[in-house]
Amino acid sequence: MGDIGPHLTTNVEQYTQRIKMRDDVDAPREVEHFANFMNIKDARTAARQLEQLGFTVEVSRRRVVQAVLVARRMSTVDVETADAMVEQVFGVVEACRGDYDGWGAPIVRE
Repeated sequence: MGDIGPHLTTNVEQYTQRIKMRDDVDAPREVEHFANFMNIKDARTAARQLEQLGFTVEVSRRRVVQAVLVARRMSTVDVETADAMVEQVFGVVEACRGDYDGWGAPIVRE
């Protein structure tokens, strides 16, 4: 089972960096979450669950791991919202035996 702690710490660090870059963290933008799975079936199960939570999800096969999942949703990137999204996606990924790999989003200038 993975540890969510480092991902939540990264949210604070990313928020600080975004503020320094004058990102309007309260402006919605497409946020992408990434996860790796050793079993394509598990990745597809996670995808269905995340779609029910309002994410658009793509699952693709890879060589090193069996599948990579990318879940997208429009959202702000303030710490509270980022934490809530990470907790949501991390929980689904972990329950489906995947490895959550973090999130990314474009900078939106004020």
